[in-house]
Amino acid sequence: MSYFDFDDHHEDWEEPGRGRDHRYSDKELSELLKAARQGSLSPDTIEEIAGYHLENTNFEEALKFLDVLVERAPYSSDAWEKRGLVLNNIGRYEQALASFEQAEALNPADLELLINKGITLDNLGDAEAALECLDTALSMDPGNEDALFNKGIAVEHTGRYQEAAFIFEELIARDNENEAAWYELGYTYDFLDRLEESLRCYDRAIDLAPFNQNAWYNRGIILNRMGAYRKAIESYDFALAIDEQFASAWYNRGNSFVNLTWFAEAIDCFQQTIALEADDIHAWHNLGNAYEENDQYVEAIEAYSRAITLFPDNFESLYGRGSAYESMHDFPSALRDYTRAVHFAPEASEIWYAKADVEFELGKMEEAMISLGNVLRLSPENATAWVDFAEINLQVGRYDEALMAAERAITLGDRLPEAHYFVAEAHLCLRDRQQMLAALHRLSVIAPDGRDSEGNPLPDLTQREEFRRLIGDGGR
Repeated sequence: MSYFDFDDHHEDWEEPGRGRDHRYSDKELSELLKAARQGSLSPDTIEEIAGYHLENTNFEEALKFLDVLVERAPYSSDAWEKRGLVLNNIGRYEQALASFEQAEALNPADLELLINKGITLDNLGDAEAALECLDTALSMDPGNEDALFNKGIAVEHTGRYQEAAFIFEELIARDNENEAAWYELGYTYDFLDRLEESLRCYDRAIDLAPFNQNAWYNRGIILNRMGAYRKAIESYDFALAIDEQFASAWYNRGNSFVNLTWFAEAIDCFQQTIALEADDIHAWHNLGNAYEENDQYVEAIEAYSRAITLFPDNFESLYGRGSAYESMHDFPSALRDYTRAVHFAPEASEIWYAKADVEFELGKMEEAMISLGNVLRLSPENATAWVDFAEINLQVGRYDEALMAAERAITLGDRLPEAHYFVAEAHLCLRDRQQMLAALHRLSVIAPDGRDSEGNPLPDLTQREEFRRLIGDGGR
């Protein structure tokens, strides 16, 4: 948060009968600009007209007059500085810096100029150069709170949040009603994971400035991080009451509803976000998630597709759309999305796992084994993946590999009934009667009800023809 002061323009204009409170029509201002460019207005009058525009936040119009002013008064450091302030305010930071440097060359000892130059350097992403300017300003006036405040902002931008916190704490010690310092201290405490203290700071900032929508918004973020989702929504509601066009507040309000599993409300929030920012990839993706959680798979696919159109390499939306297709039993479409997703995220084991599932459903056993092999490469301690690997190997007749996988699953998670079942089945296929019966005994102890870890009934191995034959001839 950076502040600029435009309050030093209040002289009477030279135009007869006109003072600073006069309201000028567009036609009059256009004629004045023409007169300024033709050289028929004095520099003082041009400066006052620029000030009029600044007071009405017409920054682009103010700049037109300031451009004329620096041509007419090229040795006025004040004119160059005002031009820099306007350029910074409209986000033209490189040009703002050039104006400040021109002003500095004319008046190198100007404290406010150094502060404003530091702010612009920080806006350009050069926090270290900004700190040099601000430290120079503080060496000239150690008690200057504006310089110290903006130093705290620049320090934040270097990631040195504890140091920034010390600065804002110092400012608050000097003035307990410094709302901006309370706000920034809350921000730094957030990054330091001091959530209770961050919340206290935002509460204090709101006490001092109840209509600061950003403070309400950040308060909501902290409450959401603390798991207080309903209170977070209340904070976002206050932010939106102040500014109903606050897209980020709609978005994070939606995320809080998701955390409460109130998906219909979340959907409405994400739709509001998109109405304000139609190309917000994250909002489209989260809208897809909310639709999917609400069992609205067609709508989920549409939302994910929009996110993918905006960012074709978006593996998370490809994964989400694949999941929606899978829920609709459209396994070929799901497989296409999962295949694209793992191309962009080859280290994402959950996507490899989903790909293996649909390959299994489509009878693509060799491909499913490759996908599960990648899951196990990335997550070798995943007992459930070892169980599934055992099942696929049994399906294709690789009984030794199936036995090894099932035994590995048991080592990692002994209470997996299906792993013991597959051990028994592998021994049956290998015609090892003794080991099969031992595995079935262990299974009866672990799952006396004959159900797997998800509560589904396991197949009855004893009803298979090969079981009866093995029992009948004694096995090996």
